[in-house]
Amino acid sequence: MARVLLVNPPSSIDVYSDSKIRVAITSAPFVTLGALAGAVLMDNHDVRVADLMIEANPIDAYKNTLREWKPDYVGITFTTPLVSEARFLAGIAREVCPETMIIAGGIHASTLPEEVLKTSEFDVVVIGEGENTLRELCLGNELKTISGIAYLDGEECVVTEKRAPILDLDDLPLPAWHLYNLKYYRSPHIASRKNPVGYMETNRGCNHFCTYCSQAIFGHNVRWKSPERIVDEMFRMLDLGFNDIHIKDDNFTADIEKAKVVCRLLIEKKFPAPWALPTGVNIHDVDSEFFQLAAAAGCYMVSFGIESASPEVLKNVGKNQTPEQIRKAVTMAHEAGLETVGFFMIGLPGDTEETIRETMKFACSLPLTYAKASMTLPFPSSALFKQIDSEGRIKSKNWDIYNFHSTTDVWEHENLAWDVIRKYYGMFHRKFYFRPSYIWKRFWRDIRMGYLWDDIKAVLSNNWGD
Repeated sequence: MARVLLVNPPSSIDVYSDSKIRVAITSAPFVTLGALAGAVLMDNHDVRVADLMIEANPIDAYKNTLREWKPDYVGITFTTPLVSEARFLAGIAREVCPETMIIAGGIHASTLPEEVLKTSEFDVVVIGEGENTLRELCLGNELKTISGIAYLDGEECVVTEKRAPILDLDDLPLPAWHLYNLKYYRSPHIASRKNPVGYMETNRGCNHFCTYCSQAIFGHNVRWKSPERIVDEMFRMLDLGFNDIHIKDDNFTADIEKAKVVCRLLIEKKFPAPWALPTGVNIHDVDSEFFQLAAAAGCYMVSFGIESASPEVLKNVGKNQTPEQIRKAVTMAHEAGLETVGFFMIGLPGDTEETIRETMKFACSLPLTYAKASMTLPFPSSALFKQIDSEGRIKSKNWDIYNFHSTTDVWEHENLAWDVIRKYYGMFHRKFYFRPSYIWKRFWRDIRMGYLWDDIKAVLSNNWGD
């Protein structure tokens, strides 16, 4: 039996700290590490999760765990903005536990395995979906026999055969939520109904091809858990102490009929807790019946990836939707009684000051409860990055500055200077949230729901400037 430590870097949420909507950031155990831990536990290993995000002194807590527990395997998952932090954590593990195998995972490591290995103390990179790969690593299998990894053999980076995806997600164990202390996770009412919030996945993959996004981990072939498994998992999460479920799929309605079956089962079984769809549904995959069923089943919020009001800009990034279709979908959700969230992007390929102003006006015209904008940033895992890089317009590959809420000019936009993009990023949120009509509606909603003082504090704490 091996000792396996899975690590979430301390800045996993801090990458949003400069966001204009940081008051709406949810604090919850990450489903990725929970799922990996659940898989490794199937082989009777001793597993711990070090969620450094919730530690007051994260590095000291991490070092103490390494010294006292001496894990045989340390797995660290990270995104592009957290590369330097992940390297630092790997270095600490190597110093404290020289014989430990240090494993990198996540979308950045999957995209640039050789770079990660040659610039850090990581021994192995897990490429893509990680449950079965990590199990084989922790069983001590010879590296060359394990699919879906990269490692160094001298100076040569060895990438093994691509691992086949898990086709039946019902084969996955329940994420190991018992390894988390849920009392440390608290989310604001803007992003939740009750605490603590629990994340879950019902499917993997996305059936759309937006160029700014990546499917390096799960691909475009959508795989589902069965509706019965989904509903059972939601009830089991309540038993474990969660009070609000956030489904974190790339697109919960990729199969609209399955999504409706989930809602009907929740209604039939009288699911007693609120739940939400904070990462979005696709405009093309929804209908009025779905929103009515979701609301009846306890869903209170749904998000939409709107991005732009310009048909040409949407076409540039493979976003196959029109402003008319967007308005219809958001209106259907609003009329079903759901809170609606719209995601927008400032500085998409083809954007001009005119198209951005058009997008801001469009956002204000929709029945949205919240709107969130980000500055367009081509991450190295995306088709957009590859396109811009091939044109010589990537100006920096310093991953530390790849943050879509506080980014500098890491790439050259064809029409807009970065000070202009930053100006409209701030302007977007002021225009949306400081409309008299929005403030009036929000005031009465807060009075009705008892949120007025919380919202006042949120407004005062946020930076609404440029």
